Amino acid sequence: MKLYENEAKKLLEKRGLNTPRQRGEAYVVKAQVLASDRKKHGGIKFADSKDEAERIAEEMKGLKIKGHEVEEVLIEEQIDINEEYYITFLWDTESRNPAMLFSESGGSGIEDREVEKIELDEENDFIELPEYLRPTAEKLFQAFLEEDMEFLEVNPLAFDGENFLIIDAMIELEDDASFRHKWDYPERTEFAREKTEREIRAEKIDEEDHRGVAGKYTELEGNIGMMLAGGGASLTNMDALIASGGKPANYTEYGGNPPTEKVYRLSKVIMSKENLSGLLHVGGTANNTNILRTMKGFVKALREEKPDYPIVIRRDGPQADKAFELLREVRDELDLDMELYRNNLPMTESSEKLMEMMD
Repeated sequence: MKLYENEAKKLLEKRGLNTPRQRGEAYVVKAQVLASDRKKHGGIKFADSKDEAERIAEEMKGLKIKGHEVEEVLIEEQIDINEEYYITFLWDTESRNPAMLFSESGGSGIEDREVEKIELDEENDFIELPEYLRPTAEKLFQAFLEEDMEFLEVNPLAFDGENFLIIDAMIELEDDASFRHKWDYPERTEFAREKTEREIRAEKIDEEDHRGVAGKYTELEGNIGMMLAGGGASLTNMDALIASGGKPANYTEYGGNPPTEKVYRLSKVIMSKENLSGLLHVGGTANNTNILRTMKGFVKALREEKPDYPIVIRRDGPQADKAFELLREVRDELDLDMELYRNNLPMTESSEKLMEMMD
């Protein structure tokens, strides 16, 4: 879960780190969105008084910055910065250990400057840093570990002549560690919005039953439901639908031989979205997933939802013969506009078949 700047700062303040005050002689007004280059897009402005800052904040609310709507605005004291640094903690995917990225030149444009990468252990003395920076780095690192962060960026970390201050911060928390903490942040997606009711329902599918995977569901703005099997195949088939002129209503994937009930619940989530115009149920030839077992869940949802839009199914694998007998049975029973394909049809052509049916 990614935190907004104001949420990240509050978390770090609890760890004894300093942030700008809410009162001062001059102010900076910051839109709280999970988007880069806020200043370039009008999301950071300056004011000479609190009244002016509050007026600017009201004008910011409701704006869209790189597709993100501004709902909250942070007003802080404008800091006279003597020195600024860039410091980030993350998990190194190669060593599987924490690492620190550091530069003695922080602020905007950091992506164009040289940054030093330092491998860490859980008891690092930060001898690579200037001595006066080490206590602050230690506090940040302990926060990173103890708060179960995946990523912590402070840019810039500023020195105002007396203290080190966190001028801006980005934090991403490890969702699976939430049981260890009293987090009360609204559930939100990687698209920097709160999760929809369907996304929350889908998430519970895997929480309550760890056999296979069927709870990955991200809601999109299109009108074609996507019932996709397999990680790589899911992405390939969503790309194929877009290339065919279709607009996905969701992204999802299931696999690992999930039980019938889990596939049923995922199918219900997908079909419950309003104003669907089609449904694509597609995946590769399975090796470790029983097609009959999963299609029983899908068929149960079909019987309850009775969709009136076109459906294309392309699946194959263990017990596919019996699965497709069941699909033909429900198609005739409900008079569904549904075409069925095995692995004699290339996966990516399934999208074209659906688009032809929708014309």
